[in-house]
Amino acid sequence: SQGWMEKFGKRHYIKMNRIHGEAGSTDIESLQIDKAAIKEKIEAYSACDIYNFDETVLFYAAPPRTTISCQKFSGWKENKKRLTVGLLCNADGTDKWSDILMIGHARRPNCFNKNNKKQEAVDHGFSMYHYNSNDWMTRSIFHVFLHRFDRSMKAQNCKVLLILDNFSGHIVDYAPTNVELLFLPPNTTSHLQPLDGGIIWAFKAYFKRKQYAKAYQYIGMIQNDQQNKIGAIDKIFEIDQLWSMKWIREAWESVSAKTIENCWNATIFHFIEDKDSEGISKTIYWL
Repeated sequence: SQGWMEKFGKRHYIKMNRIHGEAGSTDIESLQIDKAAIKEKIEAYSACDIYNFDETVLFYAAPPRTTISCQKFSGWKENKKRLTVGLLCNADGTDKWSDILMIGHARRPNCFNKNNKKQEAVDHGFSMYHYNSNDWMTRSIFHVFLHRFDRSMKAQNCKVLLILDNFSGHIVDYAPTNVELLFLPPNTTSHLQPLDGGIIWAFKAYFKRKQYAKAYQYIGMIQNDQQNKIGAIDKIFEIDQLWSMKWIREAWESVSAKTIENCWNATIFHFIEDKDSEGISKTIYWL
């Protein structure tokens, strides 16, 4: 319980609204968008057959930038270790691809090796791991992903619609047989793309929850004079890449179907319903 603040919030129907995404920086009404064409394509499919794919950068070992304390608190050196994570889900939240696309900087980081044996990501259950010097999506990587998604849909005898932003890396020389591509117009993804409308935010929140739980455990060890087991205090948020990949999978599993469905309804489905478009915010209700 949060005491009087919780009761005050419930009594006066006060909510905390977290603004996220980039929707506020673009006036969608001023853009020339063929809404009818988008609506026609979407309405040709059931919600379970409409998918969205997007990638995001995750700084998996970065400490928090804010804290609550009674005195000034010195920060730590910024940790720039990262992975690019590609998430895929359908509109009713019944299909979240568990084999998440991840892009790192090395083929075999040291943390992959076990018992002095060099191992690949697939040896740890990650068959959609790729790598390049920039840890970023490329056309060749997206080609592999799209081909695999198309084969999966063909094996299930499904015809689906895949919504993508207009990132150049998503334009590949491959014509899928069971996946129709719908590219969102430029400067509209912050308004129309469901993954950018709260799903990625929720995924990262679950990841951070795991990171902070680990840090809290380490702080308890320090208080019990066990700091020699964990090293320097500035390492309490440090995790290796393999650890982070496992957390990524668990965090994605934690995102509920209801959250996914709500984000679709608040973005592209809201847009094609001819309702007044407003900025999208993440609502956190008083508990």
